[in-house]
Amino acid sequence: MRIVTPAEYWPQPWKNGGGITHEIVRWPDSRGPGRAPDPGAAYDIRISLADDNVAAPFSRFPGFRRWSFLAGAAPIVLDVAGRPHELTRLGDHLEVGGDVPITCALPAGPTRLLNILVRDGVAAVVGHGPCPQPVRFVFALEAMPWLPQGCSAVFEPPELAILERHAIWLV
Repeated sequence: MRIVTPAEYWPQPWKNGGGITHEIVRWPDSRGPGRAPDPGAAYDIRISLADDNVAAPFSRFPGFRRWSFLAGAAPIVLDVAGRPHELTRLGDHLEVGGDVPITCALPAGPTRLLNILVRDGVAAVVGHGPCPQPVRFVFALEAMPWLPQGCSAVFEPPELAILERHAIWLV
C-alpha cells in the first residue's frame, strides 16, 4: 500500500480551462519519479480532486465513464441535460458518460469533487462505503484509523482494506 497525501497531488488546469484539478493517480502512470504527469498522455483510469469555485460547464471526456463524488463541505448542483442532481452530503455522487454535458451551480459557494474517469471497456467498479473485495484505490472523505482525511491509498496489487462509510474506492 502507498499513501498519497494532498501535497503529492498534481495540480492541472481543467481540460476546458475553467478551473484546477489535482490529479491523485492514473493508470497507466505517465510520469517518472518526481515528475508531473503528462496531461496529454493516454490513460485508462484517472482520479482527481477538482476545486469547483465558479458555476461553469464541466470538461467532457468522450470514451470514458465519469463518477463525481462530493468531497467538499458545500453542496453542488449538477445539471445533466437539463435535469438537476443535488449533491448535498459527503459521498453523494453522480455517474454518467464522459461525453454527457454537465454544468454546475454552487448554492453555498466553492466546493470539491472527487472525479473518477474510466475508459470505456476497462473493467472497474467504483463505490462508496465498506467494500467486501480487494480494492485498488481508496480516498478518505473523513479520517479512518489508517488513512487521514483527504488522503488516498493505492494498492498494487489490490488488497482487502477495512473501509468506513466515508471511503470512496475503486476495484
